[in-house]
Amino acid sequence: MPQPPRPIDRTRSLEQLEQCRWPDPPEGATAMVKNVHDLRRSPVGALQPHELARLIGQDVGLPWLLPLAVEILRDTAPRQAAGGWYDDDLLYAVVTRRPEVWANAPGLAAELKEAVMTLADLSRYVKQEVDDFLSTLTRPSSRPG
Repeated sequence: MPQPPRPIDRTRSLEQLEQCRWPDPPEGATAMVKNVHDLRRSPVGALQPHELARLIGQDVGLPWLLPLAVEILRDTAPRQAAGGWYDDDLLYAVVTRRPEVWANAPGLAAELKEAVMTLADLSRYVKQEVDDFLSTLTRPSSRPG
């Protein structure tokens, strides 16, 4: 995953950041496909957590969207720990990305690890995915040395 410049220009869309305009969805495309195409044209700073979750869950725009998602998760973790609401959909989308994504973004993975370590009372299915994410961070690299 290429690393975008930080800070990310939140006024720009994924199409602008990636400098790649997708063609319109094909005739008869599903609502999901149409929605992803539409969201790619929205300023990334205007995307709501559920929209980020949808794009990230489809592996769209990860270099730009994962930092924004981790920021949201990091900023909301203290409220969750204090008994507030936490966005399981966004958390699930983020922690279920392939281990290679996190291996290529170790600083971001460390930020996410720090945030999820403070969480409690997660649903069973999200807790399992968080535990799997954390275990991938502690496994030794399988790359030849």
